[in-house]
Amino acid sequence: MTMTFPTLAISLTAAVMLHVSEEFLFPGGFPEWYARLIPPKTTKKNNTGFLVWINTLMMCACAFSLYFGDSPHGYSIWYFNCAIAAANACFHLWGVAKLKAYSPGVVTGVLLYIPLFVIGTIQLVGSGDIPLFRAILAIAIAGGYHIFSVIRQGQ
Repeated sequence: MTMTFPTLAISLTAAVMLHVSEEFLFPGGFPEWYARLIPPKTTKKNNTGFLVWINTLMMCACAFSLYFGDSPHGYSIWYFNCAIAAANACFHLWGVAKLKAYSPGVVTGVLLYIPLFVIGTIQLVGSGDIPLFRAILAIAIAGGYHIFSVIRQGQ
C-alpha cells in the first residue's frame, strides 16, 4: 500500500488523537492501569501532569511534520514520531500480556500505530527519503524512551 506523505502525516496525527482519547476518555483509566503495571517503589504524587505533557509534545511533533510537509525535515520528524508511537503500541501489548487485562490505548496502538510505522518504513526507507541509519536511530530512541519510562516509573 502506498500513501502520499501528507496522507501519512495526517493519518499519524489522527491516530495520536484517537490513541490519547482511548487512553484518557473512553474507556479511560490509563494512569491507574500504568500504576498497576509498574508500581512505583515510593509513594509519589499523581503523574497525570507528566502524561499530559508528554502527549502534548507528541501532538506538537505531529504538527511539525505537517508544517514541514513533504521535505527531508518533515520525513524525519514524522518517522521519529511514528517510531515512538509504534514502540508505544508494543509497550501496551507487553502490558496486556503482563497484567492479562485490557490496556487503555492498546486497540489504537495495534490497529493504527504499527501499520502506519510499517507502511512509512517501507515507503520512506525504501525510497531513500529516510536513510537506513536514521531509521535505526529512530527505532533505538523510541525503544529507549519506553525503557527509560518504565525504569523512571518503578523508582
